[in-house]
Amino acid sequence: MKQFTLPKTERLYLRESIGELFANGRTFMVFPYRVVYLIRKDDADQQPAPQKQGRCAIMAVAPKKRFKHAVARNHVKRLTREAYRLQKLPLLDALQQNGLAMEVAFLYVDNKFISFDETCRLMGKALGRLQRFVRSEARHDTESPNRKPS
Repeated sequence: MKQFTLPKTERLYLRESIGELFANGRTFMVFPYRVVYLIRKDDADQQPAPQKQGRCAIMAVAPKKRFKHAVARNHVKRLTREAYRLQKLPLLDALQQNGLAMEVAFLYVDNKFISFDETCRLMGKALGRLQRFVRSEARHDTESPNRKPS
């Protein structure tokens, strides 16, 4: 019943994970978001039972360069996380079906606020693209099993 939650297991917070995401991740834009993502095989065998489903860890970033006040940065990050939380289920289903895990960072790159409705619309667009990337990654893995990991 807890499908629309965002527990700590779905948040990206470890310094090593964040560094690896920005070093090896791929990027695309859905203005005003720059989305950085990294898809990998799900290591569900090494995780405890509650986390054995397709895993997606996210982080929201609002830079101090764009928003000088912490209140404004927190507002942007809160809207981003809420829009993700409400629309994450199709992405998690795609990850679970294909046995993949994903780490995603949503970087806000505009200087102005957008409404929550606009945030939800853009988040849906970004999550749809991520779903397509998950499906294409799964298709590439099934076509060539001897492919070297990149």
